[in-house]
Amino acid sequence: MIGEFYDTISYLKDRSEVRLFFKSLLTADEIATLMRRIEIAVLLSAKFTYDEIASLLGAGKSKITNVQKNFLQDDSGYKIIVKKLINDRKRRLIKIKKENKENLSPFALVKRKYRGHFLLDNLLDVAIEKLEINDKELEKEALLFTPSASIKKVK
Repeated sequence: MIGEFYDTISYLKDRSEVRLFFKSLLTADEIATLMRRIEIAVLLSAKFTYDEIASLLGAGKSKITNVQKNFLQDDSGYKIIVKKLINDRKRRLIKIKKENKENLSPFALVKRKYRGHFLLDNLLDVAIEKLEINDKELEKEALLFTPSASIKKVK
């Protein structure tokens, strides 16, 4: 029966189907509880202390301890999702930063209209961007980047 539950989830083909399924299966509070556990795992992976996590998320220390125990297991599903989530957040942050940078440029509209004429310029921008991105800084930013919730930054 449990295996069939896992199969059921694997049948879902995109975010929309996943959203509809979990919306039908769980209450909003249950979904929030699950996501809070994932956020705790993200912060634990970044070596945040229990006190910092409790302050940031309002989670109790017993909840943090439970997540920590599961996170430390060799077969922890948290490790899989934390890695994927952080990588996704990095991609979103890079996209947001790129869009903000383009919107500030006085030539942004001209470049969009005449893309072919600016091919070399675009290639140079991409190369420079790759050099400018500090992966450790981006990783730190991605840890605290949650588009759907406001989390205070810890310095």
